[in-house]
Amino acid sequence: MSDVERLLKALQEAVKATMAKGDVGILFSGGLDSGILAALAGNHGDPRLYTVGVEGSHDLRTGQETAEELQLPWTEIMLTPDEVITATRDLLSVCPIRDPVVLSFQLPLHIVAARSKEDVLMSGQGADELFGGYSRYLSMSPGDLEISMNNDLAKLLAEVQPLDLKIAAHFSKSIDHPFLDPEVRRVASRIAVTDKVKGGARKVPLREAALLLGYPSLANREKKAAQYGSGFMKVLKARSRRAGMDLSEFVSALAPEPSL
Repeated sequence: MSDVERLLKALQEAVKATMAKGDVGILFSGGLDSGILAALAGNHGDPRLYTVGVEGSHDLRTGQETAEELQLPWTEIMLTPDEVITATRDLLSVCPIRDPVVLSFQLPLHIVAARSKEDVLMSGQGADELFGGYSRYLSMSPGDLEISMNNDLAKLLAEVQPLDLKIAAHFSKSIDHPFLDPEVRRVASRIAVTDKVKGGARKVPLREAALLLGYPSLANREKKAAQYGSGFMKVLKARSRRAGMDLSEFVSALAPEPSL
């Protein structure tokens, strides 16, 4: 069995375990990570795919295209700029996030958790850290790449995953991260970083997995970070400029006043 086949087997088991919990909603950008999860989940039921963004955003367009290809139920959640600001205030009342980047990529989860009818959510968090998804990885030596990926994974586990759990719990929901399943992580750790990022391509094992699943268009998808794919970062930057503030100041101004 090849590394990619072992990876797909481990992911399939992790996704199957989530699908056994009941009705499942998947945070779905239409990209490689969430696309693979959705394709595997479709083997065990009919998960609903949720894509969040502003009008004309990359994710809404790609999400619809990929959902149609996967033939799975899809829900578009389109927000106006004003609704993005309202959602930002709501999220800040749940989690006092001060980093604008972290805030903007947590917004889709907050919005889906608030609006979805499913009690169980599924996220593709961890794929970038395990398989080399960030653009900065392309210019690193193998040694630096391995260190950076390990550090990024440790940060995800210590800071981002707990945030996901807290946001989901606020809406009385749970969230699973199949890429962070122990067996998936074990299989991933056995793949050399030079086989994850090579030839100018990132997340090579996942691209090969998508091909094995029969989705070549998914395998060729380029990554777009959630905060940009949704269009939320663009909204926050535009509103901060209008307010005459830098982005961090603007985010701080949106946060609720601390209670005495």
